[in-house]
Amino acid sequence: MQAEWMSRIRPLPPPFSGSAFTVASAREAGISRGRLRASDLDAPFYGMRATVSPTSTLREICAAYLPLMSESAHFSHETAALLYGIPLPRNREGSSAVHVTVIAPHHRPRGRGVIGHRVLQATVGELFGLPICSPERAWIGLSQVLAHDDLVVAADHLVRRKHALSTLERMAAQIGEGERGATRLRRVLLDARPGTDSPMETRLRLLLMQAGLPEPIIGQTVIDGDGFFVATPDLSYPQHRIAIEYEGAHHRTDARTFADDILRRELLEDAGWTVIRVIADHFARPAILANRVRRILAEHSLRDETAQIASSPRRSPAI
Repeated sequence: MQAEWMSRIRPLPPPFSGSAFTVASAREAGISRGRLRASDLDAPFYGMRATVSPTSTLREICAAYLPLMSESAHFSHETAALLYGIPLPRNREGSSAVHVTVIAPHHRPRGRGVIGHRVLQATVGELFGLPICSPERAWIGLSQVLAHDDLVVAADHLVRRKHALSTLERMAAQIGEGERGATRLRRVLLDARPGTDSPMETRLRLLLMQAGLPEPIIGQTVIDGDGFFVATPDLSYPQHRIAIEYEGAHHRTDARTFADDILRRELLEDAGWTVIRVIADHFARPAILANRVRRILAEHSLRDETAQIASSPRRSPAI
């Protein structure tokens, strides 16, 4: 019955078919109000229509809003962060509302599906054909909704090892004196580190530091006694030859990654290193994980001290 009803709906003329458009432009083109209320169209924003698509991506939703945006408007805050690929907690990823900022004296946008902001000045770039704030401003915009560790994860992502979008210096320079949450943001940058590879690697480093353990080194290359490359652990305590590797689900499900993990662990152990493997479940009991690392650190420290004493030259007793 539904298919029969859909077949009775008159197709929209170009350029309205298959694209987002304003109600005003459709009415000017002679499309009736009744047709604009038909079930094959969605109203993602007030004054907008688009083809119904429950699987619309954020990019598609933003593109649908473009016809309503003023010249100075751009996507910002959580919307910009998600477009840049900045990792957010799951409870911040599902919102269908888009964040749009305008430059004064324009009035911030209002209406269903949009969260408006206004600033005195901004540098606007483009991503996927969409006007967007800088990566640094997207991160700053998260300061009002994310906890400290989540902000560190976001900062680490911007300065990650591959395809970094910013630097810690550029991020610090974007925090103005009168910036809302400036003190928090500067504290976050004290805990941020460049060169990371994943959000969970950052969370693991923070967990160990917050447990009072020494800060592990990120991406320290291990060379064996013959000068050959062994591996580059996620985190390590090189002085004590301890490597800490975070293994996500793909480490178990991808055969090539699984094989590489085994080889890397064997090479590290052959070079005299201890490998601590961490999975997501360990984060549910952070004290147990931290105590395990603490115990292994203590054991290696004692071993190293004993070896150093044994290798020290002995002095002959004075006669």
